[in-house]
Amino acid sequence: MKDDKQYLEHLRHSCAHLLAAAVMELWPKTLRTIGPAIEEGFYYDFDFGDIKISEEDFGKIEEKMHALLKSWKGFEKSEVTEKEAKDAYKGNKYKIELIDEFSGEGQKLTFYKSGDYSDLCRGGHVENPSEELKYFKLLSVAGAYWRGSEKNKMLTRIYGTVFPSQNELDDFITMKEEAKRRDHRKLGKEMDLFTFSELVGSGLPLYTPKGALMRRLVNEYVESVQSLQGYSQVWTPQIAKADLFKTSGHYDKYKDSMFRVFSNYSDEEFYLKPMNCPQHTQIYASKPRSYKDLPIRLTDFAMLYRDEKPGELSGLARVRAFSQDDCHIFCREDQVDEEVDRALAMTKEIMKTFGLSYKYRLSTRDPEHPEKYIGDPKIWDKTEKWAEEIMKRNDIEYFDGPGEAAFYAPKMDLNGNFQQYRLITSYLKDLI
Repeated sequence: MKDDKQYLEHLRHSCAHLLAAAVMELWPKTLRTIGPAIEEGFYYDFDFGDIKISEEDFGKIEEKMHALLKSWKGFEKSEVTEKEAKDAYKGNKYKIELIDEFSGEGQKLTFYKSGDYSDLCRGGHVENPSEELKYFKLLSVAGAYWRGSEKNKMLTRIYGTVFPSQNELDDFITMKEEAKRRDHRKLGKEMDLFTFSELVGSGLPLYTPKGALMRRLVNEYVESVQSLQGYSQVWTPQIAKADLFKTSGHYDKYKDSMFRVFSNYSDEEFYLKPMNCPQHTQIYASKPRSYKDLPIRLTDFAMLYRDEKPGELSGLARVRAFSQDDCHIFCREDQVDEEVDRALAMTKEIMKTFGLSYKYRLSTRDPEHPEKYIGDPKIWDKTEKWAEEIMKRNDIEYFDGPGEAAFYAPKMDLNGNFQQYRLITSYLKDLI
């Protein structure tokens, strides 16, 4: 099937080869790295040396891709030795690193050739590239650190996409153009809602009077819905001792994503909080509780801070400082079903108010890396099965997300297009 997920992956990976072939024809001294398929297309990372590549170069790259494609009748696989592979990439430190890695893992080294272009590759291609790769387009160019580490060199990443037909490609391009028009970063500037400052720091948004008013109105609406469901607002400090996060498990599993805070008068270790749950447990633990007191529902709009990588920051979609509508429920096991159903219904109501489309992901453990998680595996088995039953009982369509669980529990995540700021603005326009 042409719309099969695996077919699209092979199509996109094949087109990444074609992109690399065109780049090597135009700039022969370029060092190639990797070119995987991704959700909306593909990319390939290059080290162009002193040459600066921009979207203005896309026309000639695409022209070269179309010219090369005529001779691409298939992908010819060949197994090579470690020495043969390194000889083929003499002077390319990136490919040599990959060859050493694959060889150390005992993997076979394979090359795939189409036309005159050959590349180190594990496979996954279309059978007739000259016919199947016709409908492609390059989309954007960005910087990307080699292997995702800021300690490595910044490479040039070229993004593209490809579809089985021209109509599908045209529909995708139309959708992307519409997304650009509605991009929250563009709207935020036009509507004077928020800004960023290099002196304040990357990923630390500043809200203008209009933006602050919008935040307050959104918070007040959400709080009114929560209050009807028996949730109580609390407030907690933005810093806490490391001991708190050591007790909760966040210190060992999450420390690299936390900002450390230094005191002039104490040797104690502090961190800006990346989430509210550890502090909420201390409110619960502040006095004796009876089973008759349960459930206790706490919610908090406090600021949170996470040390995100600079290359991953993106407007308000990925920041270092944000406010999260964070609810925590302390209840008996026999109350869990009712409380989760209540929370799901409340979430549905809020999302409907703002007209936000979304879908659920059931985030579970990565079975190949149990060391990433804390707690008894038997309890994990129970809660993951329980989550499935809750989804089915509430008639929620969802997709599986193996490896996406939190380190302490499975999650029911909402995924969607949360850049629909025009819808939220429409809801608030008479109040701003």
